[in-house]
Amino acid sequence: MKNQRPPDCLKKRKLLGDRRLTDEQRVALGETFLEAGLLYDAVEFFRRASSRSGLDKVKKLALEQGDSFLFGLVVKGTAEEEDSRAWEALGKKALELKKYAHAVRAFRLAGSESLMEKAREAQKALSS
Repeated sequence: MKNQRPPDCLKKRKLLGDRRLTDEQRVALGETFLEAGLLYDAVEFFRRASSRSGLDKVKKLALEQGDSFLFGLVVKGTAEEEDSRAWEALGKKALELKKYAHAVRAFRLAGSESLMEKAREAQKALSS
């Protein structure tokens, strides 16, 4: 599926529910969405295929982009979901990228009150 356009939303929904697809096909679809920059869609296919390598690619991008929602989707149901160090690292990256809402959320999930307050103050300063 390399260099193909990803399916539209209706076709995607149908494919996600198609029990005849193999995990290999789901991973290929996930890669297609990943190449198109449709990360949330890619996660859905990688999760259905239980593709740790696919999810790891998206997790890396989530960390690089400081995207707490994408990161949360990738780590949902894993030990990393409760890993405060991973959330704190994500929050620091989000703060660096001036993605204050993501930083606040990540620091809250990390249990880091002081860093969460720092992110909130930066967010308030931006809106002033």
